[in-house]
Amino acid sequence: MLDKIVENKTRIHTRDISLATYPHSDSSVIVHGVLKDKRYIKIFDINGDILEPGIVHHLDVKLLIKPDPLTIEDAQAQMIKVPLSECSDTLDTIEKLKGLEIRSGFSKTIRDIMGGKKGCAHLCQLIIVMSQEIVQGWLTHNRKEKTPVPKDLDSFAEKKFIIDSCRMWTNKGPKIKKLGHAIKAQQ
Repeated sequence: MLDKIVENKTRIHTRDISLATYPHSDSSVIVHGVLKDKRYIKIFDINGDILEPGIVHHLDVKLLIKPDPLTIEDAQAQMIKVPLSECSDTLDTIEKLKGLEIRSGFSKTIRDIMGGKKGCAHLCQLIIVMSQEIVQGWLTHNRKEKTPVPKDLDSFAEKKFIIDSCRMWTNKGPKIKKLGHAIKAQQ
């Protein structure tokens, strides 16, 4: 039903988020995130000023991720286009990301560091979205070569950021069941 409703409509706003992972060393990766908000119609600002269509936000973030445990080793960000020059003052929150471990509760930690009045909502959201790319990108980088099946579930190194990350990875989900079978088969 909603497909039909938007079929012939003209967009008024879009948010595009692009994420990519690049190899850095044998075990580290760089995760790159870009957020672009675009307005397609003229609007009136809260104070009555006319704001023309165009890019509203263009943010660029790069994170150097090291393993064991997955941690943000370095971080840099640019605000290429923002509505107010003062928005760039919130880039001071990026320094606080260095040393953060990627684990359960990461999104809450990011909101605590740079969410709300502490920083920029758009930058905060981009970093939160990047957490999934950090995990997927690092796993892809780490698994380019075949690795041995863990001897048991306790020695499954990636469990702290994979277990309960989705329904497939719950303790009784299909991925853990399959891993359990692989562990038993090697014993």
